[in-house]
Amino acid sequence: MSIVALGTFDGVHLGHQKVINEAITSAKKLKTICLAMTFAPHPQQVIAPERGLKLLTDIKERKILLCQLGVAKVVVMKFSRHLRRLSAAAFVKRCLVDRLGVRQVFVGFDFAFGQARGGDVASLKHLGQKYGFQVHVVPAVKVGHYPVKSSVIRQLISQGGFTQAIKLLGHPYQLSGKVVRGAGRGTKLGFPTANMRISPDKLLPAPGVYAGLAGDKKCAVNIGRRPTFGAGQTLVEAHLLDFHGSLRGKKITVALFKRLRAEKQFADAAQLKKQISRDINRVKLL
Repeated sequence: MSIVALGTFDGVHLGHQKVINEAITSAKKLKTICLAMTFAPHPQQVIAPERGLKLLTDIKERKILLCQLGVAKVVVMKFSRHLRRLSAAAFVKRCLVDRLGVRQVFVGFDFAFGQARGGDVASLKHLGQKYGFQVHVVPAVKVGHYPVKSSVIRQLISQGGFTQAIKLLGHPYQLSGKVVRGAGRGTKLGFPTANMRISPDKLLPAPGVYAGLAGDKKCAVNIGRRPTFGAGQTLVEAHLLDFHGSLRGKKITVALFKRLRAEKQFADAAQLKKQISRDINRVKLL
């Protein structure tokens, strides 16, 4: 018999963390294990692909964050057309009762499930009575005037409200990707960068310069189209402080924790170089 925290958990933000922590606390009292069940791909990517939903966390990042919170295992349900067509009752019977033998289920206040999102917390509680498990609904979390929701965080990140987004997330924002060959402009300016190939499903922060960490190295990360050289495609370029060597062909992760400034077009490369120096000095002081 298990305790299950149930949700998509994209971002593993403060609201999700509250659901997980309450489930873990209950599992410890009952001396049993706590599982987290999530879905991949994100249900919206299957139900409404035309919306072009971008993820705060890919499934690997999500699993790591959930395990760091202390769950014994992350169960990933493939959100397929078949799963989408399951009624709320069938989902509970097959996925929670038969597969996991649930004793208690923890969900957020706005949890919905089953075909056409026909199931809600009330129907989950009704099904819990039928199959003999308890349902605990965790209320909404707010930070200041902001409700802690993945949709709100996506909007903040994409529109430049990065400081507030990080407060709602409760952890840095991660970008991971393979380092590929770039145009070499950073090296010519004296600030070599690792050009990261990011998954098209991942939400990129608003164009600008960010402070972050790549492992134990501080880094300045530029996200944008490099307007000083004629706008091109959006790139993610990380300059690792006090690093010497080549990262080409390797996969790296940068954890962004502060937005330093918006993207700006400079008169020439000399002015850009001066600004990059100022950006890097700011990163050093953080």
